[in-house]
Amino acid sequence: MSSSSPINENDNGNIENNNETNITENGDNGESIDKKDDNIVLPYENDEEEANYLRFIMELEFIQCLSNPRYLNYLAQNRYFQDKAFVNYLVYLQYWKKPEYAKFIVYPQSLYFLDLLQEERFRQELNHSQSTDFIHEQQFYHWQYYRNNRMSIKEQELQQQQQQQQQQQVQPPTTV
Repeated sequence: MSSSSPINENDNGNIENNNETNITENGDNGESIDKKDDNIVLPYENDEEEANYLRFIMELEFIQCLSNPRYLNYLAQNRYFQDKAFVNYLVYLQYWKKPEYAKFIVYPQSLYFLDLLQEERFRQELNHSQSTDFIHEQQFYHWQYYRNNRMSIKEQELQQQQQQQQQQQVQPPTTV
């Protein structure tokens, strides 16, 4: 490897990380300032804030992975659902259903699967590829037809409202 690479092999055959790359920035008056990579300051005020942010991101990623039936099958086949600590973790993750957290979730199916994972029977069924394939197909059909079905229902409701309004306009007011 060339010496300009951040990863080099030393004389003993061991790999070294030479992450001494300099970053050049322009100062306020236009002069260049050299900084080492390890001097870059993260936007966190303390380690606890950074740890909380990282935990939030990791849990969000994990929650969203739950929307993938193949991933659920992987977890089942590798016996994660037999581990009480993991099942308790799934119970803990229920807080993601609160609106202040759910707004960050891109795949809302993950919350539905999180609910289903609370059931022992569902966790057992995920071991079978036929069950996983069925879930995957149903999820696909939902994505494929949901908007169309929803739009047709809304159109029907709109037509009914228009008909009711027309009937109310046509009928003269009754006096007693």
